[in-house]
Amino acid sequence: FLVALLIQPMLLWRARLLRFLSPYQSWIISVLLLYIISFHTYQGFSYPSMSTVIEHIVLLKVKPEASDEDIKKLIEGAQSLRTIPGVISITVGSTFAEEWMPDRRNGHTHTLSCRLQSKEALRVYQDHPLHAQVKKECMLPVLAEPPMAVDYESVVVLGDSTEK
Repeated sequence: FLVALLIQPMLLWRARLLRFLSPYQSWIISVLLLYIISFHTYQGFSYPSMSTVIEHIVLLKVKPEASDEDIKKLIEGAQSLRTIPGVISITVGSTFAEEWMPDRRNGHTHTLSCRLQSKEALRVYQDHPLHAQVKKECMLPVLAEPPMAVDYESVVVLGDSTEK
């Protein structure tokens, strides 16, 4: 619908422009305008200034004998990492497999996801005393084996939350 609202006036403008420019020149200008409208503005976000972030993903295998209190301490400890400079967000939770999907967890019971501002922020996060403390006091005591972690750089792409 939004595209139709944008294209219709542009087509009228292009029809008026044809009187002064060659069809090729008019077409080039129309395509450039459509590009600018569709790719550079979206609900107030400017795509040229899109930023990259660092994603730090940790897969955890919690011991079967870990108590609910141990898991609560693990989650609260992980959530406290959001106070480290450069951390944008922290999410942590239990993994799951629905009945309609194959179980791809390979024994991993929990996942931590940390979004950071930059590779430098990842270094600060890894070296931060709070990270070492949470790892030592909240994570390692309840883990069945060492955590598996991966880091990657990602472009933030915002979706339209109004779509259903």
